[in-house]
Amino acid sequence: MLNLTRQFHVVRLSMLIFCVLFRFNTTLISAAESVEPDAMVLEQETRTFRAFVDGRERGRLVTQFTKRSNGTETVRGEAELNFNFVVYRYRYTSIGTETWKDGRLVRLASESNYNGDKYVLQATATDELLEYEVNGEAQRAATDALITTHWREPSVEKVGRKLTVLDSDKGQQRFGTLEKVGTEKTTVAGEEINVTHYRIRGDVEVDVWYDEARRLVRQDSMESGHRMILVLSKTQRYD
Repeated sequence: MLNLTRQFHVVRLSMLIFCVLFRFNTTLISAAESVEPDAMVLEQETRTFRAFVDGRERGRLVTQFTKRSNGTETVRGEAELNFNFVVYRYRYTSIGTETWKDGRLVRLASESNYNGDKYVLQATATDELLEYEVNGEAQRAATDALITTHWREPSVEKVGRKLTVLDSDKGQQRFGTLEKVGTEKTTVAGEEINVTHYRIRGDVEVDVWYDEARRLVRQDSMESGHRMILVLSKTQRYD
């Protein structure tokens, strides 16, 4: 029983970083895409990631990117993580969308379930702040906060600064300094490509890599001594 309790605690800690995971939901997408929804679609792409915790594959993440002629870019997707022990099973899911315009977060909406503990987050950006609610409780964050989905390469003016890191599931705020490590080569879905490597250090410990499209291809993080990794395994573009 003691060992099972410890495993349960480990799983809950491990799940914190995986607020990056989404699942498609039409209601939330409708809210997030309310900024000029009739704009022409310029690009659509789907990326599939394998998710690992302490070296064991636990699930996958599928994200879809949509760029429109009005300058907005929306990310949405679906994912699920499962931890199966001998006498216990832990399941995590999250649903949500982000909408960005001209490189700035406009809206964020998510619903998550941590093995029965549910969270609903809705956020809207103003000129000065990111205003959001978690389960109906109003909160605020800096408008230039890093979002823990980390799907989009950060802008150059954020490098070298201590920034708010907002948990897109629970709305918790932590802090870290963003560093640009440099350009590297890595293999993605069997192909060697150039990527740009960043790290965040402070209350969080996260390394992220982006391709030439400025989209995430890998995330490597530590949470309470446990290593969590997302690895891009497939990319599909739609004309």
